[in-house]
Amino acid sequence: MAGSLLCAAVLLANAGPVSAALRAEGSSPAAATVDVPVPPQYAALDARVAAGLDAFSSTIARMAPLHGRRPPISKNLGWAELLVANGNRQGALLEPSAMASVDVNLRALKRLGVGGVVLGIKLPLLIASYQPRAADYADFYATVARHARALGFGVDVELSAMFCGTIYAQCSYRYPKSLSAWAELTAEQARTVINRMHPGWLDLISEPNTEATLTGITALDTKTGLVSFVTAAVHDVGRHGSTKLVAGAASWYGPDWDQVLAATPIDALVTHVYPATAGTAATLVRTAQIAKRAGKPLVADEVWLYKAVPTLSGGVAASSQEGPLATYSFWEPLDVRFVRAVRQWATKAGVAFVSGFWSQLAFSYVTWTAAAGSRPAAQQVAASAQAAGQAMVAGTTTLTGRALIGR
Repeated sequence: MAGSLLCAAVLLANAGPVSAALRAEGSSPAAATVDVPVPPQYAALDARVAAGLDAFSSTIARMAPLHGRRPPISKNLGWAELLVANGNRQGALLEPSAMASVDVNLRALKRLGVGGVVLGIKLPLLIASYQPRAADYADFYATVARHARALGFGVDVELSAMFCGTIYAQCSYRYPKSLSAWAELTAEQARTVINRMHPGWLDLISEPNTEATLTGITALDTKTGLVSFVTAAVHDVGRHGSTKLVAGAASWYGPDWDQVLAATPIDALVTHVYPATAGTAATLVRTAQIAKRAGKPLVADEVWLYKAVPTLSGGVAASSQEGPLATYSFWEPLDVRFVRAVRQWATKAGVAFVSGFWSQLAFSYVTWTAAAGSRPAAQQVAASAQAAGQAMVAGTTTLTGRALIGR
């Protein structure tokens, strides 16, 4: 399983119509308590993930602040992926109830105290030569971004290829096979995003091996190819106003990848934080130092505690198992520890924001049972979305949700 090939994969079956039962703005959500035993069949996995997290947290704890004794601290450091608007959902985004579901999620995240949202606008949704309803998707995302800003959220857009062939996206596209052509296609969608959604941040690429696997362009997973793609994409995007163009290599890569990217014409570096090990923590420390020396901001627009066995060998389809696995409530104590460690790193590094990926778990987990464990993966992910929707209506959150915003 490639480090976090799941990271670009997304979610959620529609959680269903929820509206008037939402609490009034400003209400204080209640955090659920956690006392859930680990099922015996997950004991070894739990121990391995916990050991990695111990090493990750210890490395971050030893990190010296990069901005003196009083590092810049973002009041709204904790952001969240807006999964209900993720591009892998494709046609579901154009259903009449889609914006109502988005608004429910936005208001719940606002009450929680989240500072911004990440929109996964997957290629080639906004490109008319690939997608007959490209203009409708652009209208949808423009509305989402407008509603998010009206609530005071920052907006980050993450571009990457659609996660075809998984439980998250049933699709098939003939992508171009050259770096330059993929850069042109990425830039074309990026220009639409900038002109219609006006995000503060626009992520061109952050998981080279994921993108290489999804597109078939293996050169993306080389330093030379990655630099060539990023340089060409930034050039092809052209003037981009106040939107910061960002790129990076995720934490499962060594810091030398971010070192070469820092020399490209991007406005900021980005990272995805998976898995929790001493090695990934060391990379995060070095990446923060690289960004500081380059005089460029650093953001982490996708983070979560990864439970599967990470490698750089590919295997996008394996993401179909990670998503359901993450939904179980027995993981919550480790999820809380992970989120707190990432926030500690971000504070010491002066990171602009960190965004929790499986953000429905800020509101509800699913209790593991033998029946739940035997569900097809897509059904388990849908059950998690349904539970989160009900929790949003009830105004409750999890301890993980509280940790995300520093409580």
